[in-house]
Amino acid sequence: MSAFEARAGSRVRIAQLIDRVRLGGGAERLQSTFAESLDPAAVELTVITLNPDPPSAVAALRERGVRVVCFPAASFANLRRARAVLRFIRAERFDLIHAHLVRSTILAGIVGWLSGTPVVATLHNTERSDRVRRVLQIAESWILRHVVDRVIAVGWETARAHGDALGARAIDVIPNAVGVAQIPSAAERAATRRELGISDGAPLVLAIGRLVPQKAFSDLLRAFAALPATRPAPQLRIVGRGRLEGRLAREIEQLGLSDRAQLLGLRSDVPRLLGASDLYASSSHWEGSPVAMLEAMAAGLPVVATDVGDVPRVLDSDSGLLVPPQQPEALARAIAALLADPTQRRRLGAGGRARVLAHFGSRVWADRHMALYAEVVGRRPGAAPTGACEETPCAS
Repeated sequence: MSAFEARAGSRVRIAQLIDRVRLGGGAERLQSTFAESLDPAAVELTVITLNPDPPSAVAALRERGVRVVCFPAASFANLRRARAVLRFIRAERFDLIHAHLVRSTILAGIVGWLSGTPVVATLHNTERSDRVRRVLQIAESWILRHVVDRVIAVGWETARAHGDALGARAIDVIPNAVGVAQIPSAAERAATRRELGISDGAPLVLAIGRLVPQKAFSDLLRAFAALPATRPAPQLRIVGRGRLEGRLAREIEQLGLSDRAQLLGLRSDVPRLLGASDLYASSSHWEGSPVAMLEAMAAGLPVVATDVGDVPRVLDSDSGLLVPPQQPEALARAIAALLADPTQRRRLGAGGRARVLAHFGSRVWADRHMALYAEVVGRRPGAAPTGACEETPCAS
């Protein structure tokens, strides 16, 4: 009998600790996916954030029965905030803390060790952001190697990328997953396209992600500018926000794309935008297992993506086209080929949706996490990982 089963008559109490909850980030959107997939009668989920969050993002979680608690501070190295989080963890007596992203992993390791609470941490990318200071990277690696009970990677390449830093530490692989929404009706699709200013017959390419160097939206803009002239002209919409927003806006103007490309900022209606689109594009220079791409596949969109991280393990030849990273010309050729072939777009879109349903469904993904949690709580510390997926996509 696991420790979870021994708590008959009470809900399992899980704390997810994350830097922030926002609409645009993959790690953050997984909070919502996790909440949607859990049985509220069996699991009580609390999301702890370190920064003030958009009210809409917080409301979306609370609508799913999730408690959201924020501990803001002017800087990460704030002892008052750390003490407050520790007091909260001790008072709430959580069964387990699950940390996401660098700063939250460091803090979770510290408060988990001091409070005696088991800690699990997830690695979401093959490389750390260039905004993460070296001292934080070193601290995170030490916490992952010596303090947390289990380390999860969102994909096989993500696990390999962190292998050297973690030494002999085993890493469980649980690929990202998404829910599969209904395909919108023709009327809903037409209404969304009108709101976006898309003329009848104009193909719409959608991209989603933080406006940061990793996502390489400059490559995508250059690829879009290189597309062959057609009528009506293809349209590009980019969803997300980040420190490169001003630069990308200037590039749109400099490339003569003002009438064809727009930055939409953060959006709470991503499923509607996907349903109104004809193609999804990802130009990243590095990735883990991108949630936005999975969402596009689940929505029945064909995908053109760069061959980085775990993308080639998720996107096969029946669901999209892979191109080398940092080559806008290759990206342009692949986008142009699919825009010119509606039959191929429909075939790849259907293939991608079927692939997500078969291998990357949210319910089985959540069940894998719950099984790992049960092992951690029942056999801490240092139990051999039995929940890791094999070297093929996990079947659901």
